[in-house]
Amino acid sequence: MRSDWFDKPQANLVMHLNGGEKIVPIFDQLFVGRQCAGIDEARRLVIPDPNISRNHLEIRLDVLTDRAYLIDTSTNGTLLNGMPLERAVQVPIKPDDQISIGDVVLIFRSDRFKTAGLTNTSPTLTRIAEETMVMVVGDITNYSTISEVTDNRVIAQSLNYLWHDLNQVLRAHRGTLNHYAGDALYAVWELRTIPKANELAIDFALAANRRVEELGPTLPLRSPDGSPIRMGWGVVQGRAAIAAMTRTVTAVIGDATNVAFRLAGIAGRAGRPAVMVSTSVHAAAEAQYVWGDSEQVEIKGRRGMETVFPVVARSVDGGHGLK
Repeated sequence: MRSDWFDKPQANLVMHLNGGEKIVPIFDQLFVGRQCAGIDEARRLVIPDPNISRNHLEIRLDVLTDRAYLIDTSTNGTLLNGMPLERAVQVPIKPDDQISIGDVVLIFRSDRFKTAGLTNTSPTLTRIAEETMVMVVGDITNYSTISEVTDNRVIAQSLNYLWHDLNQVLRAHRGTLNHYAGDALYAVWELRTIPKANELAIDFALAANRRVEELGPTLPLRSPDGSPIRMGWGVVQGRAAIAAMTRTVTAVIGDATNVAFRLAGIAGRAGRPAVMVSTSVHAAAEAQYVWGDSEQVEIKGRRGMETVFPVVARSVDGGHGLK
């Protein structure tokens, strides 16, 4: 026999949408999303909005400690009182907190769960390892001029489409997406587990740039002169510290990361080819590609000059790329 507290809602979620209001009871758990497949009807709130993920968030009630928690499980993100949440991280909530997903506003209501909760009262020690990584940064070369004449919402929608497409190219080349940084994409390969990481990274940069050239004319992103989106790509190899910041976010920290971003910042500009690599990457993959003339460049934040190499294409003897 179930207890009284399970039969009676312990909280409610008030949904505001298109001027209307709907009250949804919460017994112990509530899943919110576009589908929530396989979830009991009493434990789900389905919102048929394409801007909401199939399984967008979860609310958990801990009756014993008198605490309530919110967990974002979405692709598009969740706002709690106007602040974005980290994905898959348990965050405490209290009565009257406002949750925003897509165009929907949800208000958490309860006479209980007012105890100030903690996300982790006994933190687990973060493991930090140092590895040799190959890193690729792709940077939109004409982003500043595009942003001057393009609505922010149009930019966001277009980049979301572009990044999703390039992520498929990245997976085909065994790379891992570290993060997006507005107008830049940052991907990594671990050399210890992927011996051909240098070649895979270069192949990815070349393939991704071709995809940008194909998609660019179809996207509503234009410089004032009418030219479509263009990108520059930097490929570097170096030691980096790897730290798990949350369950789904990993930080890759090191000087090589800075060099990758700086190199992407000059690639595809001032007449340079779209893909530029560092000396170590060139040395590891020299025989597999056709190269342009090397160049001495100054990397902001570093002393002296760096030698960088433009990649033209795979060499005939280098095959058609790795998978």
